[in-house]
Amino acid sequence: MKKFNIKKDVERRFLMLSVLKGLSFGVLSWRLFDLQVIENKKYDKLSKDNQFNFSLVVPERGEIYDRKGRVLAANRDAFSLYIKSSENLNIDQILFKLMSITNLNEDDINDFKIRYRDLYKNNVNIFMTDNLSQRDISKIAVRLHEFPEVNFLMTKKRVYPQGAITGHLIGYTGKLTEKDLQKNKNLINFSNLRIGKYGLEKFFDKKLRGEFGRRRQEVNARGKIITSNLYEKPNPGKNLNISIDLNIQSYALSRLQNIKSNKLEYNEPETGSVIVMDVNTGELLCCVSSPNFNPNIFSRGIKSREWKTLINNKKAPLLNRAVSGLYPPGSTIKMAVALAALESGVIGYDSKFFCNGVKEYGDMKFHCWHKYGHGNINLSQAIERSCDVFFYELGLKVGIEKIGSMLKKLGLSANINLELNELRRGLVPSKKWKLEVKGTSWTPGETINASIGQGYMLSNPIELTTMVARIANSEMSIEPTLLSNKKQKFSKLDINKNHLTYIKSAMSNVVNNEFGTAYKSKLKNKNIKMAGKTGTVQVIRISEEEREKGIVKNKDREWNKRDHALFVGYAPLDNPKYSICVIVEHGGSGSTTAAPIARDVISKLLI
Repeated sequence: MKKFNIKKDVERRFLMLSVLKGLSFGVLSWRLFDLQVIENKKYDKLSKDNQFNFSLVVPERGEIYDRKGRVLAANRDAFSLYIKSSENLNIDQILFKLMSITNLNEDDINDFKIRYRDLYKNNVNIFMTDNLSQRDISKIAVRLHEFPEVNFLMTKKRVYPQGAITGHLIGYTGKLTEKDLQKNKNLINFSNLRIGKYGLEKFFDKKLRGEFGRRRQEVNARGKIITSNLYEKPNPGKNLNISIDLNIQSYALSRLQNIKSNKLEYNEPETGSVIVMDVNTGELLCCVSSPNFNPNIFSRGIKSREWKTLINNKKAPLLNRAVSGLYPPGSTIKMAVALAALESGVIGYDSKFFCNGVKEYGDMKFHCWHKYGHGNINLSQAIERSCDVFFYELGLKVGIEKIGSMLKKLGLSANINLELNELRRGLVPSKKWKLEVKGTSWTPGETINASIGQGYMLSNPIELTTMVARIANSEMSIEPTLLSNKKQKFSKLDINKNHLTYIKSAMSNVVNNEFGTAYKSKLKNKNIKMAGKTGTVQVIRISEEEREKGIVKNKDREWNKRDHALFVGYAPLDNPKYSICVIVEHGGSGSTTAAPIARDVISKLLI
């Protein structure tokens, strides 16, 4: 039997243990060295990330003022409420408790649930609302121990002191949507940011928004904010001064009210627009669209019921008719047709056509508004009395291409760079356009319709106001703007001044001569005169059978089957300052509905 050497066995085991102990100590020492020296910066950063939250700070939005410094869009103090997300958070219970002590908007709750569903795993502060009152915040503050996940900050909220008076122009701001984030991915961390959604708020959003600041918040293990420090101040947005005169804007809007009797009853506003432009600078002093809306309902968070009411309204109050409404211009473009004829030499000042009330062309009949005709009249008289047959004859002589060229020179279907995204360009048809769009050739009958601003032709009120401004100015191609004191450079208006003087004289006769279609709307002040042109646009075709039986009067038709009423003009006559365009949808006659509104607005400006 082999003997074991106990001493050697003990020594060997001791050596093995010593080696193992040395290796363990070496590994542990190396790991401590690695943590404390090599990876010191990494874990220092992680430690700070666990202790501090870093966020960007939304700057105060720039304010908007009218030409006289009156506030149109401003900011007021508000409180933003946040909830710290967590996978183990009973969010329904927290929301129930909050709703029991505050007047939380139901839409805010629903929007928050959608955001929370997408972000709750990220352990971030999720924006809920900025619609809480001081009283709501006080209620939460005294019971804050019940809401360890809730935080709130003082912020600014957009308000519109003038409400509906400037609603279409100023527009409104709104919360970021998925569509907004696709266009601005750098804003993905700003669930509480409101951006311009409509009007000037949208067009000048970046200027009004400003530059973000930076904030560091110290939090505890549960994510509760302990301290908050602003280490980089945000730069507030730039203020905006626009050319609108609030007094004229307000008066023009009220003048569109449909007051039919002296009874104390509410009458729905007329549907239409009023625009006033400075013919020397292009500044818009008035840009009214009716019916309108109050942008404050979007600022506080529009409710589903309110939104449905707006979008289901048949008169479309959200539509800015002043820049987005497209209408056949009717007789308001007869000056352009006349200028096209004079410039091309196909007619002279004394040239005459005979009007017997109807123009027959092939198997078609084109009627004048005057059933029995105007007789043998010249160009000035045709404008003054708005003779359709005269312009049927003139249109056929000039042709659609020359008419279209003059209309574009005067601002119709042109590249007008107004500071609103909602601007829609009108349509001046041509032979090429019809072939490309309709697939058929242009016909003489379509030229006849176009010569009195009907058929395919469409324009918006801004374009018609620009057209009159250029005629009144007679020197430059005036461009409209909503900015106050904007230095604009205009190109020369390449039209014979003698022809322009002749046309302006005819426009004066429209208002100031007893045969003029707007004679009843001349200014009451004998020292100041207005020039202009009326327009009445049919929206339904009148058959020969209906003419024989007797045309149904506008007032006896359904509202949407009545004619549109238009008037364009400028004043004063001798030294023009302002051009104006009034359109009343389904308002009937331009001379009886639109012209009186223009007269009163111009009087408000000049008298």
